[in-house]
Amino acid sequence: MSTFAVTNPNTGQTEQTFDSVPPEQIPSIIEDADRAYQQWRDTPVAKRAEVLRAAADIFDSRVDELAAIIGREMGKPHAQGVKEANKVAFTMRWYADNGPGFLEPTELPEALGAERTYVKHDPLGVLLGIMPWNFPYNQIARFAVPNLMVGNAVLMKQAAICPVSSQTFQEILEEAGLPRGVYTNMYLNSSDAEKVLEDPRVQGVSLTGSEAAGASVAGIAAKHLKKSVLELGGNDPAVVLDTDDVTAVAQKLVTLRLANAGQVCTSPKRIIVTEDLYDDFVAAAKEAVENSVVGPADDSSTDVGPLSSEGARDEVVERVQQAAKDGATLHTGGEKLDRDGWFMSPALLTDIDLDSDLGCNELFGPAVMVFKAEDEADALRIANSTQYGLMASVWTQDMDRGQKFAEQIEAGMTFVNTHMDSSPEFPFGGIKNSGYGRENAQWALREFTNERLVRLAAHPTGE
Repeated sequence: MSTFAVTNPNTGQTEQTFDSVPPEQIPSIIEDADRAYQQWRDTPVAKRAEVLRAAADIFDSRVDELAAIIGREMGKPHAQGVKEANKVAFTMRWYADNGPGFLEPTELPEALGAERTYVKHDPLGVLLGIMPWNFPYNQIARFAVPNLMVGNAVLMKQAAICPVSSQTFQEILEEAGLPRGVYTNMYLNSSDAEKVLEDPRVQGVSLTGSEAAGASVAGIAAKHLKKSVLELGGNDPAVVLDTDDVTAVAQKLVTLRLANAGQVCTSPKRIIVTEDLYDDFVAAAKEAVENSVVGPADDSSTDVGPLSSEGARDEVVERVQQAAKDGATLHTGGEKLDRDGWFMSPALLTDIDLDSDLGCNELFGPAVMVFKAEDEADALRIANSTQYGLMASVWTQDMDRGQKFAEQIEAGMTFVNTHMDSSPEFPFGGIKNSGYGRENAQWALREFTNERLVRLAAHPTGE
């Protein structure tokens, strides 16, 4: 039987292991979830909101403990882990406060021929979530919290390297009053996902992960006629058109890129700079990269922690070094560090061919990549020269110019003078190979609902 395990990326040592769910137990777990769903869907919306508020209070009271857990699971620096736990609490409160209003029936007063026509936003049933390790709590929350608010039940398959945080999430919800079975953490092998989705009591699946994983899960969901939402990778552009402080913009974008050791789907992976700013920007970026402190998750001075696994670290180093061999300029970093754990020196690369590996494909690691654009039109061409379409940003002192440019970038989310923003108040999701569907805000509340039309005619005879 395979195991889920905590292999501390700060030390390289395996600290805990957990047996995965035997396939023969899957039907009984689904049965428990479906039984709990029958109860939860009939629970008043106000009561569901109370549970989420109580869970938010628990998250807030345990932020240091929660941050320490993911620090040793996937290497997130402590301050970033605290911020993530706080964000989950905020998300829970936002849905508790706003969810009931969004779930009120939508009246259709212009629909003629009946006394009343409206749409109810009813829960669908049991859902499967397949979530990654890079934001162990927030990725779960972004999918699960709105669906718990709706009245759905959730089976959660978290990444195999995050078994403690995933179980802790369930325990906090149950401590807050969520009936057992409404949310179930499963140590589910990826190969057994189809056994879950083929069950008629399971109504849909949401996956955040790689393109390959997304294509596989979407195919399984389609085979069994189940709704799916996918948030996949990104090779997100951040376009610098103009600024009166190149150093400040360079520092900001480097900080964003190196957050969570560069292991963020929406990280500004392709920084595109117009040629009049390019040389100064690269010089400032090099200084910012070299000043970033690499260290363990529990060190308060750490800017860049270890990568999530030895394989992840080695892949990033190998791809950076190969890019340099293929003609890219490696200004600094990009090497394994001679210490315990999965550390590497943050890299700065320029002169990357747009048709090369790093020009085309997502690099999930601490590597800042800067591309030179001749002018604004060329910058837009480079920004849209990708099969992805998750997040994009443009940096300029002219808001009108920035808005016009942002609206031409092919992505699900486009920002001016900010990047990597995510919050329950506004939708999150991509286009093209970055997936489909939306998380956050009212969009998340409607992804897995039965949009039930109800039409009331006063006289069955038509009189």
